[in-house]
Amino acid sequence: MAKTITKIADTTKYATSRTRLLTSLHPSRIYSTMRLLFLALLSLLCISCASTKKPAITSVTILDIKPRYIETEDFKRVSEYMTGKENLGNRVMIRSDKSDRAGYYFVLMLDEKVRDLPAGTYIEGEFYTPKTLDKQDYTFQLPSKLPNSKEIFIGLTGEDWPKKSAVPAAWRFTIKNSNGDVLAREKSYLWSL
Repeated sequence: MAKTITKIADTTKYATSRTRLLTSLHPSRIYSTMRLLFLALLSLLCISCASTKKPAITSVTILDIKPRYIETEDFKRVSEYMTGKENLGNRVMIRSDKSDRAGYYFVLMLDEKVRDLPAGTYIEGEFYTPKTLDKQDYTFQLPSKLPNSKEIFIGLTGEDWPKKSAVPAAWRFTIKNSNGDVLAREKSYLWSL
């Protein structure tokens, strides 16, 4: 009988502790604890993703270069008529004469986004134009704020390209990082002749 009373007492003790455990695990406590754990894990994930730095680009490929003459009116958007300021949108626009938009443009199409190029990247342009028989050299610095685009518009504008109907005889573009290391180079067919 003593064994039975001890068993009943142990069973009652077990039932009481189980009841306490179940009542302490109220659904609202469980949800709030799970919510805190989820937020902590999400925060750790975001921090780890943000802290992993993308490796610097050491080379880029110029997929294509599309040369053409573009008039000033072709650059105007509706917002410019309202504000009076040029709206580049999602384009990287570099001109030899910043005050004049009309000119001969070379649209460089890259395999990487321009935004991913190293800071201080610049483009050397070499041209044989109808303006002179000598080779003309220009250095085009990329702006500090770059859009999410793979195209760069490089324009010979103003006095650098006075004739609308003229076409360059040959050209070569070299993209370099701030140290002067070559990231990409592309030339026209006539450049090698």
